[in-house]
Amino acid sequence: MIHLIRNVLYEGLLNVRGKLGSFLITLLMISLSFMVFDIFLIVSWNLGSVLKHEQENVGIEVFLKDNISEVEAVILADIISGMEGVRSVYYVSPQEAEAVFRADLPEQADLLTLLGPQFHLPASVQISLHPDCRTSEKVGGLARTISGMESVEDVVYGKEYLPGLTRAVDILDKLVILAGIVLAVSLSLVVANTVRIAVAKRALTVQIMSIVGASGWFVRMPFLGEGLLTGMIGATGSLLLTGAVSWMLMSSVPHDYLPGKWITLVLILGTSSGVAGSWIGMKSGIPKPRS
Repeated sequence: MIHLIRNVLYEGLLNVRGKLGSFLITLLMISLSFMVFDIFLIVSWNLGSVLKHEQENVGIEVFLKDNISEVEAVILADIISGMEGVRSVYYVSPQEAEAVFRADLPEQADLLTLLGPQFHLPASVQISLHPDCRTSEKVGGLARTISGMESVEDVVYGKEYLPGLTRAVDILDKLVILAGIVLAVSLSLVVANTVRIAVAKRALTVQIMSIVGASGWFVRMPFLGEGLLTGMIGATGSLLLTGAVSWMLMSSVPHDYLPGKWITLVLILGTSSGVAGSWIGMKSGIPKPRS
């Protein structure tokens, strides 16, 4: 397999050397197209990271009635911890709730003093959920179940924004997949047209090679190598250009560059698009040579 790939690349290089000008133009078109796609991926990656971070913080806070004792609250927390979808629970006593309030909102801490020693913040149970249970339907169902329990005063879980957050994450994932498919098809057609022209110019040579007994793969190998190189180098060039733009904008617009797995995906997409385009170009450019 490695020997075959090496031969394909070698034959592709020989084929490219004969038409360097058109190859560089095609390479530039692919690099710019991939650059737009790479920028879209960077925006999607950073936006998706923010959305998924918010989704990971989705939880339920259960406020308890004033007359509940600490022992009863702990028992209630144990019951909730055994419910489906609950990863962990944490009991917050009135004293701890007051300490958190004073630490998070020091400018409003005087309100507690004005309300007097008789006033105290309610105890609560904070619930962390498993990742597959952070949808609006499952969180809402669990919240309704808990709200019907004795000693529960109120249940808060982000009812207003959770459906939109879940929908935004799903839409963003689908947009990335759709953009990848559209780009792969578009680049395949660009490479296919380039290879079709190259095949048409060498149609007589290909026919002669077929007549003298050259196998179909031997004839196709240079064009497949050309498509592979075009797609791979074009994708690599786009990543370098996008990296330069990302570095220049980093100080004014803080963001993360693409992770390694997405960079690998771009390279695979470019290479496979180039090979697919070469195959299409050969099929439409000349009659199938004799095997």
